[in-house]
Amino acid sequence: MLPAVLLAGGLLAATLVRLAPGFAVDERELDPRLNASSRDAIARDRAADSNIGRYYWNYLAGLAHGDLGQSISLRRPVKELLIERAGTTLRSVAAGLAIAWTAALLVAIALEIFRRPLLDLFATILSGGALCLPAAVLALVFLYLGAAPAHALAGVLFPRVFRYVRNVIRQAARLPHVLAARARGAGELRIIAAHILVPAAPELIALAGVSVSMAVGAAVPVEVLCDSAGVGQLIWQAAMARDLAVLVNVTLLIVALTLTANLLADAGRVAVRQEQA
Repeated sequence: MLPAVLLAGGLLAATLVRLAPGFAVDERELDPRLNASSRDAIARDRAADSNIGRYYWNYLAGLAHGDLGQSISLRRPVKELLIERAGTTLRSVAAGLAIAWTAALLVAIALEIFRRPLLDLFATILSGGALCLPAAVLALVFLYLGAAPAHALAGVLFPRVFRYVRNVIRQAARLPHVLAARARGAGELRIIAAHILVPAAPELIALAGVSVSMAVGAAVPVEVLCDSAGVGQLIWQAAMARDLAVLVNVTLLIVALTLTANLLADAGRVAVRQEQA
């Protein structure tokens, strides 16, 4: 199903861009320094992408030979743009996920160890309030604080990851075997590690796969507002310029990354459940 979903995702992205208002308009045509022949050349370039079926077929033919097309707005091969910017985004996303997951697990475990209703209520209100803030607002806050894009991504991801992790750990802590372990005098750290986190591992692994999609989506506003030269910033620039070649390639890249993360999470969840059985 993976190739079929990839093909469908690319075609859907191309169709949405083509049907978007203003697709046939190019801001370069408004430049008073251009003559009539230059404006006609720009119009011809834009008209070449008007037929979605023909464009996508030609795109797939070029993709089979490693040609990702030419960016209309940046006048550079899309392959070069992605290679230059992918490393920046991958580092930010990986660091943001690591920070968010580490903080979420530590806070959730601490709440379970101390079991103070006021602390739990405070964490719930704080994370719920953070969920109400758009990713762009949180990115601006971290920008004013001088933090790196990875920290901004962690700030966006933490409340989403924490609330699910906290619910999973709380539910696992109420299972009968956990109560029996506490009754027998087992230490809290041992109970957390062996009797709560291990049974909850399949759900946490599934959340890890979903959090990759969250991080990729949050990378767009974070990189734009933090002026980080990554793929997220490239997506924004391409969307503003209605750059079909860039948007289709980036859509395929995001779909592939998301599906791969979910497939790995599913495989890990099945492996853990088989081991537990």
